This record gives sequence, structure tokens and C-alpha cells, in this order.
Amino acid sequence: MKLKKIVCPFLCLMILCSCSHVSFKKKNNPNQEVGESIQEMGFKDHSVYSILYPKTGIDDLDDKIKAIVEDGHKAFDEKTQAYKEKRKAEYNVSYESYVKDERYLSIRLDIYESIYENHEEIKTLVYDSKEKRFIGLEDIFQGDYLHALSNQAQTYFKERFPQECNQKNFELHSSAAVENFASFVLKKDRVVFYFSPGYLFDNAASMEIMYTDFKDYIDLSPETTFAYVPYDQVLNENVKPIDPDKPMVALTFDDGPSPKYTERILDALKEYNASATFFVLGSNAENAPKLLQRMVLEGNEIGNHTYSHKQLTTLSKAGIEEEIKETKECIYTITHIYPHVLRPPYGIKNDTVVKCAEDAKVVTWSLDTRDWKDRDAKIVVERILKDVKDGDIILMHDLYASSAQAAAIVIPKLQEMGYQLVTVSQLYEAKGM
Repeated sequence: MKLKKIVCPFLCLMILCSCSHVSFKKKNNPNQEVGESIQEMGFKDHSVYSILYPKTGIDDLDDKIKAIVEDGHKAFDEKTQAYKEKRKAEYNVSYESYVKDERYLSIRLDIYESIYENHEEIKTLVYDSKEKRFIGLEDIFQGDYLHALSNQAQTYFKERFPQECNQKNFELHSSAAVENFASFVLKKDRVVFYFSPGYLFDNAASMEIMYTDFKDYIDLSPETTFAYVPYDQVLNENVKPIDPDKPMVALTFDDGPSPKYTERILDALKEYNASATFFVLGSNAENAPKLLQRMVLEGNEIGNHTYSHKQLTTLSKAGIEEEIKETKECIYTITHIYPHVLRPPYGIKNDTVVKCAEDAKVVTWSLDTRDWKDRDAKIVVERILKDVKDGDIILMHDLYASSAQAAAIVIPKLQEMGYQLVTVSQLYEAKGM
């Protein structure tokens, strides 16, 4: 009897544990509902890279995501060993993530390479947190779903792109085969299928199917979708007095906002009544609306740094416009203010980029702190104080602890040297640039 009393509760505990869901933290971002964003950026002699992927807290899923990203980066490095072109090669990864029924986690990875030509690929992962395993079409759909999907795809695309559907690839890759529809995510009210460039058409394509329209083949019901409207009223920008006859510089911070480090920089700016310009990525801004609101309320400026940090000069005009517009609208949705300045990723621009910027000024920099490379606050501070001059636009990044530490040190030191710390737009106006 004593043995039973010990064993039975232990077995019950094991059963309960094995049946429980894997826990994960959700976010109020409709495009990135789950996962802490892991961000890596860098420059090499002949290439650049910008990587953004999620860490969900689910080991199996995180290991798979990381393996895809790292394997792709390793392959890219191998392919660019002998690359010597003037235009830098590029490796870029961005992501979207979705949660369905508090159970299914869907990850979409957008992988972009630009070496001698551009190559785009979409990879998806769908994870069942209840069953603790990756799932495919056969786990979600039922009946003769493949023929239904094939018929739906052919109808869907022929209505929209009749001429492109005459290509041989379309007939082959829209047929009733599992591999043709293996790339998908589960959203709140629909399933979305993705087709990488060169698969159905020359460009990427997607197809959405509402659960209610496909109920004979999929046993999922729609949920209420999240309306992304963080603030109800226009924010009043804090205007600080500027003396145009006194020296001034503009501190700028790229690639954020970062919940860990942007707040520390804002604290330092507020303490010394200083201003700066934050060139934000749209994909990051959507995760930190309160930081953007604070930037505006405390007299800082928000600039457009595109949505996914692609090298704009490698994109088509439509691609450039999409990168700029998505972030522009994201900033406006959060702050009710459109950005007046644009910094292209890596500072690389051409006439098309300038035209696509429309009314926004295209801004680079005059003093590069190289904080992304050194990751040493002391070195960054010394570099700024040694080289700074009136009218400088100083480049930093709010992605690193060392950069936040350097900002907290250099802000009062620059003021002691007689410099006003202003936004880029204020600098342009005061200097007549």
C-alpha cells in the first residue's frame, strides 16, 4: 500500500506534465505575435548582413529556426569568398510569427541574398505546442484536400494573373502534390500559402484561404483578429529651444528600437535635456510602440530606416517603395507623425532611392563611431570626442549595451564642450542644409 501511495501521485504528475502545452509568451504585434527578436548585423569587406529571427522559448522550434538561419549564413559566406564586386553582397533574414488557438505557432522566414543576382526564399515552420512537434498539411487538413487546394490555387491565380498562369511552372507547381503547398502559416482566421520566386511565377506569390470557406477540409474556426491601434490621439512633440549661432551635433541611432537598450539612451537624453534621431526598422517598431511614443513626447525625432534592412540599391523601384512605405505607415500608426528623414540601410543610396524617399530627406552621417564593430563604450566615446566638429551627424546603433553606455557618457561630455544635441531635422534647418 505504501508503494502505491508513492507511485500513483508520481505517475499522475508525469501524465499531467506530458499533456501540458509548451509555454510561450505572446506579443501585441499582429505580424510578430510570438518570439523575442534576435538581431544581428555586420559589415565585411565585400558583403553585409542583417538577420532578424524569433526566439520563442520552445527549444525544438528555436533550434530549427537558428539552424536555418545559420546554415544559410554559412552557405552565403562560402559563396562570397571570391566576391570582389563594387556593390556589396548581402544576406538578409526577416520574420513573421503567428499563434492560432493558443496552440499552433507559425514562423515565416524571409531569406534574401544578393550576390551577383538576387535570390529570395520563404521558409515556414508550424509547431503544435500541445503535441510538442512540428506539423504539416496532413495534420491540419482532411479528406481530399490536395485536389481542393490545387483547384483553389488555379482558380485564385488565374483570376488575378491570367497571362502568368500559362507558364509551365504554374501547372506543375499548382498540381495536387504535398510539396506544392508545404509552405504555409496558420493565422487567426485563415491559412496562408507561400510560393517563393521562381516557383509558380518569377516573383513571390501567396494564397489565403479563410477557414470558413474551406470547412469541409480544415477543422479550424476563426478567432477575432487584433486591431493594431496603440494610441487614440495625436502626440504633442516636445520642442526644445535651439540657438543657431552655437555649435550643434545630431546623435543618430540606427536599427532599433531595442527594448533593452533604447530606453537607456532615452533616459540619458531626458536627463540632460538633449535630443537625438532614431532611425527605426518597421519590423522592430511594431514591437515597441511605447518607445516610439516616448521618443516623440521627449523631443526626439523618428526616422525611417526601412522595414527589413535590405540594401535598397539591390531592389526594384517597387521593392524600394514597399520597404519605405511599410515603415512610414507603421510610424504614423503609432505616433500620428510621418517621418521627415530616411536613412537607407548601410548608408547606400542611388537616384532611385532618393526619388522613392519622396518628401523625406535622405540622411547618411559624417562621423561613424563603428560601435557595431568595437562593442566597447570607452573606444566609442574616445572616437566621438576626438573627431567631433560642429554640424556633425554621428552614427550609433541602439542594439548594444556598449552603445547605450557610450551614449550615457558622451551626451553630457558633448554638452560640456559647448555642443547642443539636436535632431537631424533641427540641424538641417539651423545650418541651412
